[in-house]
Amino acid sequence: MVRVRRRFDHFMIIRQIGEGGMSRVFEAEDETLGRRVALKILNRTYSRDAVRLEQFRQEALITANITHAHVIKLYSVGYDQGYFYLAMELVGGGSLEQRIRREGKLSEGEALSIGHEVAEGLRAAQHQGLIHRDVKPANILFTETGTAKVVDFGLALFVNRGPDQSVEIWATPYYVAPEKVIENREDYRSDIFSLGATLFHALTGTPPHQSDTYSLESLRQIKQRRVSLEDSGLRFSARTQHVVNAMLSYKPENRFANYDEVVEELRLADGLLNQSGIRRRLISRRARLIGSVAAAIMLAFLIGWLLGEGSQRTTKVSVTKVTTADSTSLEGEVVTPKDGKTVAERFLEAREQMLRGGFESARDDFKKIARNKETRQLTECWALFNAALCEIMLGNRDQAAKVFKDLEVGGAETETSFFKLIGGRMKSNLALGTALTQLNYDTNNEALIGYLAHGLAELHFGDEKLGAETVQFFKTHQAKLKPTPSTTTTASPEWVKYYTVLVDLYQADIAEFQLASDALQKLPRTIASENAAALKALEEKGKKLKTEAFRVRLNQLIAGLKQDISTIKLAELVKQHKEQELRRKKDLEQFSQLNQLIASLSQSYDYSHVIEMLGGKTFDTEEVRSALESRVYLYTQARDFIHQLNADLSTKGWSGKLTRRSGSTLAGTVTAASGAAMLDIKVDGGTLSVPLDSITPESLIEMAQSFTAQITDSTDYFHRMELAAVFAHVAGLTQLSTTLATQLTEENRSFRMRWTKVMLESGI
Repeated sequence: MVRVRRRFDHFMIIRQIGEGGMSRVFEAEDETLGRRVALKILNRTYSRDAVRLEQFRQEALITANITHAHVIKLYSVGYDQGYFYLAMELVGGGSLEQRIRREGKLSEGEALSIGHEVAEGLRAAQHQGLIHRDVKPANILFTETGTAKVVDFGLALFVNRGPDQSVEIWATPYYVAPEKVIENREDYRSDIFSLGATLFHALTGTPPHQSDTYSLESLRQIKQRRVSLEDSGLRFSARTQHVVNAMLSYKPENRFANYDEVVEELRLADGLLNQSGIRRRLISRRARLIGSVAAAIMLAFLIGWLLGEGSQRTTKVSVTKVTTADSTSLEGEVVTPKDGKTVAERFLEAREQMLRGGFESARDDFKKIARNKETRQLTECWALFNAALCEIMLGNRDQAAKVFKDLEVGGAETETSFFKLIGGRMKSNLALGTALTQLNYDTNNEALIGYLAHGLAELHFGDEKLGAETVQFFKTHQAKLKPTPSTTTTASPEWVKYYTVLVDLYQADIAEFQLASDALQKLPRTIASENAAALKALEEKGKKLKTEAFRVRLNQLIAGLKQDISTIKLAELVKQHKEQELRRKKDLEQFSQLNQLIASLSQSYDYSHVIEMLGGKTFDTEEVRSALESRVYLYTQARDFIHQLNADLSTKGWSGKLTRRSGSTLAGTVTAASGAAMLDIKVDGGTLSVPLDSITPESLIEMAQSFTAQITDSTDYFHRMELAAVFAHVAGLTQLSTTLATQLTEENRSFRMRWTKVMLESGI
């Protein structure tokens, strides 16, 4: 339970709007800034946990820096009445959890739109080095206009800080990623899983794993079960199924690689859904047209068949040999009756298509050649090798390894050991990380092309530096290849030169990436501004890169740099916080001494010396500067009270009984005030002049209130009431001051703001 007074720190609590296991959330008014906020107050257990409290404090510093349309803004944090609190942006549209409870499930378009906005908010947090750790419907709030915003980074963990060592599962069991409960590891992809689980719940009305247990053992068993949107039994568009299922992938590496992909996929799915009605109408019209054309073709075919029936025509099959040096030893292949081309000619066409950048169609052609029963073993091996190159260029890592495995099997049946060697190496993870010096392919014949395969694999999936070194090695040694004498029966290796086209695709990117990498290594990782400038330059370079492999690697460097920047910012913030605490401690000590001096100077009702002394003081800490302003306000108002009283006594006079500080009383009429320090009192037997500071402050307030009662102008009336309340406070009349201030705060908002500030800072 969170039990607090209605007035909490400088907030006035209005009503409770939420409750969780760790805290309660209230709508409150920030009386310092005059705005409504959502005030989250942690329960006492967490407020007393020093480790957890410091974690919240440090992460609040970073969270407060996230300014994004889809992230709830954190205004401030603090500690009061034994509780830690966070003041946040207040939105009035409820939560996604409430919508699901109310509506059962959301429409496909609504869910995709919400997911898109939430992913953008999580991406902004990741750029600051934060992961959320508890993405769920309850932590997705809506504005009055329906904009989705992510809330509650209280469980956030800095990406660069490493895994959570607490062995505690703080995330909600319905939505927590499998790797967190099974291996106690997590990163931003765990949030992607939780967002996918949230969308699953929104689309189907039920969470993907329907268990609310917090038992680690039970959760591990439950999370072993893989889920997909199709399991719900409901129908969704293919694109929606694809994006949600990808987010819910059991293994993190099978989910989207980054938030850019998540945002784009959700946007695309939403866009395609909006166009589905138009598309269905177009498909229906196209189907009718195709049906008509097909019927016409069938009719023409039948007529042709009837006209040609009975004629005995034969198709002559010819056999051709390719004997050019550029044939890769593809002689003697049989021509198929379909188009009259030999397997060798088909091979050369596929290779030309590959070298022009048509990797997908070339791959398919090479695989067809390899499967053709008429293809000789050597040609089959070269077809498989080229198909594997195409798979690499297409970014298909596993498929490329599978083709190399087939090449190892086929190569064992040829006299050329190259195929068996390279197939055996690259079937396992494409032999990534193998040093150039360990490859040892013959550089005097076509086996040189093996270096190209290894280099391209590294460029796409491994170490870009090793890849650049290996493809450059291939290009350099290719230029040294010599034609085979015509007297030999071995095919010339000159054809290898054509493959340098693939290397040229990377030359510009290799140079650009090398410059970026070198600049990043030389960058001092201590100044956030310099790193921010480098980050911008890297992002600009990324736009110029044409090769996907280098873009991915550069994005990894950019992500690392962003984490470094977050670490630097955090270190700077922590340093600033410590320095601020030291300045605050120093300022508080000086301010305490100042308060003692003020007390000695304010024994009389002449506050001019106090005001003059306060005006000459300066402090570094905002908190103490604000307290100083409050003291100046108090003593200036108290001085004005005395001046106003003297002016009233001089012009109107006052009759009654005055109490002196000594305890004696004087009954008479104050007819005039001779200066600010004396009162002239007409009594029986003559006129007395008595020091002003010999009269009790209660008597002075009584006289002032009698004059205030005669005021009809509301502005003047409130001003005089404020002077009396402040004077009573300065004079030590706490109860009287509270009574006067209470009356005034109910009627005058501007005074309430000033008075609240004074009361909050009275203990400083």
